[in-house]
Amino acid sequence: MATYVEAAVFVYTEDSRDLVDQVVDNPFGVKVTAVEFVTLQEQPAAVLESTAHVVVAARVQVIKDLLLHTREYDFSLGIIPLSMQRELPRSYNLPTRKDDAIELALRDDAPVVDLITCNDQLMLYKATIGRLPLLDAPIGSSRLGMLWHGLKRFAGLRLLTFDIALSNKQNIRTAACGCMIVQHHRGNVASKHVSYESSISDGMVSLIISAPSSLLEYGKFLFQSLNRSSRRNKLPKTLGLIKCRGIEIKPETELEVTLDGGATTQTPVVCKTLEQSVRINVGDDLREEIRNAQPAKETVNVKNLPRGKEEVQKATKKAIPFFAYASEERFRDLFLALRDDARTDSIYIVLMVLSTMLATVGLFQNSSAVVIGAMLLAPLMTPIISLSMGLLRQDDGLTTRSMIKIVIGVVVALLSAILITQAFTHKIITEEMQARLNPTLLDLAVAIIAGVAGAYTKAYKEILQSLAGVAIAVALVPPLAVAGIGAGRLDWDFFSQAFLLFSTNLVGIILAATFTFRVLGYSSAVYGRHGIRIVTLALILIAIPLYLSYDRIVDKVTLEKSWQHERFLVNDKYLIVRNARLNQYKGKDVMTMELLAREPLTRDDLNKFREKIQTHFERKLIIRADVNYIP
Repeated sequence: MATYVEAAVFVYTEDSRDLVDQVVDNPFGVKVTAVEFVTLQEQPAAVLESTAHVVVAARVQVIKDLLLHTREYDFSLGIIPLSMQRELPRSYNLPTRKDDAIELALRDDAPVVDLITCNDQLMLYKATIGRLPLLDAPIGSSRLGMLWHGLKRFAGLRLLTFDIALSNKQNIRTAACGCMIVQHHRGNVASKHVSYESSISDGMVSLIISAPSSLLEYGKFLFQSLNRSSRRNKLPKTLGLIKCRGIEIKPETELEVTLDGGATTQTPVVCKTLEQSVRINVGDDLREEIRNAQPAKETVNVKNLPRGKEEVQKATKKAIPFFAYASEERFRDLFLALRDDARTDSIYIVLMVLSTMLATVGLFQNSSAVVIGAMLLAPLMTPIISLSMGLLRQDDGLTTRSMIKIVIGVVVALLSAILITQAFTHKIITEEMQARLNPTLLDLAVAIIAGVAGAYTKAYKEILQSLAGVAIAVALVPPLAVAGIGAGRLDWDFFSQAFLLFSTNLVGIILAATFTFRVLGYSSAVYGRHGIRIVTLALILIAIPLYLSYDRIVDKVTLEKSWQHERFLVNDKYLIVRNARLNQYKGKDVMTMELLAREPLTRDDLNKFREKIQTHFERKLIIRADVNYIP
């Protein structure tokens, strides 16, 4: 059960004059003397020398003045936040309802807490140095407001060199866009990233340092930070954390230091902890945290920050890039793997032969399971991904070896498919073959998505096993096998349609993988611009027939649906069309359908029916009908 002080002085200002009667006539039996702050300033000793407890409701600067007086006159302090104050109640876990705040302010069990000074000025919540988009957003802002505040401060964001000297004689040089000193407090975005190991009475200064490696990474952090529901127990990649009893911060250029959103000073800034210096009536949750706080430990977590002379110089040389750079370890591992992938060997040739022959047999069998098995066996995806990196970084050796490997693979696949086709004397065209003809823009979309997935899985060896799934999705070998079947039959329309699908997949994967590697930070720029332009031009040229084919397919589907149960009157006989399918073969429109009729059909009936159907098409139509008689 709470107990209360016997007597107290209530310090008020013009902002809190309306609280005087409520505090003086409190229901807790506390004898309260009201004193205006102006009077206290004139005669502080007369008011405070014999006072054991002071209650204040005023702006932050007045509270800071009283906190400094507590060290001289040894009194405890209760704070009643004003209605416009947002950070104050969050910092000290104070209730916002006036009755509850007055009750807490008059208790006699105020715990001992620390104070922090920056250049000998008292700091209650935070001190901001440099630019910290979102982290320095005004307290109480809506999520949309915080997001907008952060985005506005992105323009021209760059890292500066910071020299940080700790009280334990350790010196740190790093690069950052800004940093923030925080008192224990869950009110702002920055402090919740360190509150899991911070206490208001641990004798430490907490310094958060922001050094995003890219705007994209900082944007990700920005959106994650808008989740106010929970504290973090791990530092985001864009931040570093230092906790020490004293810290001196010196950036390469003089910067303004903003204290608690109002008062200012200039860098270099020296921050010190005044340990166990004041007694403040804080909220119950904060009291519990103070009671359960573990012994203080100094923390230097700067693994996410640029370190070393070369790395700091590189980070501060120019504005923060939009995309992050890959780590040296990831960069080295990926390049070693891609160079191996670009090397042509006997294993590659054998696998290309086997996968193509398996795909060709599966196509003749009309077996999707066999075709999928061929996709898994095919090794063609790896040199295409290698070629993408070679184009991105203008690595002539990697590009040349990858192109040679791809060309060899394509030639081997075509020859293998031709060989199998010559062994089959019958000239059937299965559904699996037809599925690789007439590619559209949808196939290009599949290729682009597969290219992104292929580059991403190759960049992260822990998910490299997913590359097989990408190979199945994009299906490089089956269209080559269909093209080989067309070449084996000397059917160049068949060949060109299937090879167009393969070319679509090839070009889409190359472009998508190239820009995916760029986004993942494997190059600071697209160096091989000439090669990328050629591939892009090829993509544009390929997109033209793809668009026309897509347009034809839309018309085809619309026509087929409209004729699913169409009735025609021919020579006084009713014919019902079912399961109409429109395909192209050797440049001709071929319609297959099922006809239902009650009376026998003569050749004249069928000719009349063909004439009626032909009126819907500009080009000559070949009709193949399966006639079924119904009772």
